[in-house]
Formats: sequence, structure tokens, C-alpha cells
Amino acid sequence: MRKSLIATFLLLFAVHAAIARSELPFSTVFKGRQQFDRLLNQARERNWQSLPISERTTAVGRAMLGTRYKSYSLEIDNRIEAPSVNLTGMDCWTFFENALAFARMLDDAPESWTPERMLHYIEVDRYR
Repeated sequence: MRKSLIATFLLLFAVHAAIARSELPFSTVFKGRQQFDRLLNQARERNWQSLPISERTTAVGRAMLGTRYKSYSLEIDNRIEAPSVNLTGMDCWTFFENALAFARMLDDAPESWTPERMLHYIEVDRYR
């Protein structure tokens, strides 16, 4: 009995580890590079980095107004849970989440203002 319990535990651990190592392609987890670059240009031109986080998040949100609504925006894969950004379409939650992540990213040094860094902040908010 004890051996089968240990074997079951090890099998479950191995399956979990294999799934955790799986990664989705970047083109799946980040969509909207053109919109990201447009937001970056506005952030630089309007010096959003100097604003308090609340005003910065509002500025990013205002810049994203007009983005099309996309339902089920968190469902990008049915096997792998992954942080994701889609700046071409979002629902009310991902709209706020994207605005906050972009605003937080602006606290970092400008050379690290990348889609990967924005995904990091999505992951921090979504999975901490």
C-alpha cells in the first residue's frame, strides 16, 4: 500500500513538473506589439513615468480606449495556464490588468520597457 501511494505521488509530481515546464509561444501569450509600441511612444512623449501610479494607470487606460471588446480573453490554451496580454482586444478585467501592468512597468528603467516585462507584471498581479 505504501509503495503504491509513493508511486502515485511521484507520478503526479512528474506530470505536474512536465506541465509546469511547458511554455506557450510568445506570439500566443503576447498580442498587439504595434499597440504596445504606440503606448510606449505616448508614455515617453507625455512623461507618464513621472505620474503617480493612479494617474499613470488612468493615462494608459485612456490611451487604450477604443480597443475592441474580446470575450474570453484569458482563455488562450486549454492545457497550460500562462500570463497573457492581448492589446488588440480585451474584456473589462484585462483592460484594467493591462493598464496597471503597463503603468507598473514604467517604474522600471526605460531600457526594460518590453512586452516581456509587461507580462512579468501581469504574472505578478494574476498569480501572486
